[in-house]
Amino acid sequence: MASNLKDSIDAVIFDVDGVLIDVRPSYHKAIYETFKYYTNKDLTKEDFLFVKKEAGINNDWESTSVLILMEFGYITKEEAINYTKNQTSLQRKIFENPYFNYQELVEVFEAFYKKFREKEKLLVDKDFLENVKRRYKTGIVTGRPREDLMFSLKHFDIEHMFDFIVDDDFTEDKTKRKPSKEALKACVDAICKKGGVYIGDTISDIMMVKHYNEAYKPLIYYIHCDFYGNETNQLPKEYIYTVVKTQKDLENALL
Repeated sequence: MASNLKDSIDAVIFDVDGVLIDVRPSYHKAIYETFKYYTNKDLTKEDFLFVKKEAGINNDWESTSVLILMEFGYITKEEAINYTKNQTSLQRKIFENPYFNYQELVEVFEAFYKKFREKEKLLVDKDFLENVKRRYKTGIVTGRPREDLMFSLKHFDIEHMFDFIVDDDFTEDKTKRKPSKEALKACVDAICKKGGVYIGDTISDIMMVKHYNEAYKPLIYYIHCDFYGNETNQLPKEYIYTVVKTQKDLENALL
């Protein structure tokens, strides 16, 4: 752990959903609506939090698919909880499942999301982002599709605050998209020389940074956001520099 984080880094890399932008009225709502579309049942908050927080399934299309397939009994909770350890195996079950066409689900989900996306709110002030950008190189590594990401960044007038962006359309190679360590490496290689911080909010974010640090340099510290206030106690704390619950906490860590 860095004795003085601010002196050890020259880059700050952000996740988007749950870190920069409050997606409870948009993406989260789309998950609930898509689940109901395919199952004719209401999704419970308990199951939603299990898939997003405990299993750490970062991609909302995949997390929605897992919730539906858990309801149908095609995927077990044990399989879901091992997502970060055996991502490829679970993805294969998602993409080849006998209940729905995955690409059709993506289209249904995106239609719901586009109905709700203007209800999103910033979780941090633009002044804060400006202050971070003045001090560090800044980047984004997100699982959002480019169209969704750019809509929101332009909607909030913050697209100019980031020096480099890795989104879900950054590469055709799905194995190198977030939460792969390669997605983080692409951003680090572009903007970071001394060391950096990645700010995320899920177990898959933590594991992405862990796997990056096991393979590459420079060192990337991980800051975990709990802006929604519903974090579990199951976080692997040995990989976390600090947990922040407010923008002020982030300011204290970075500025």
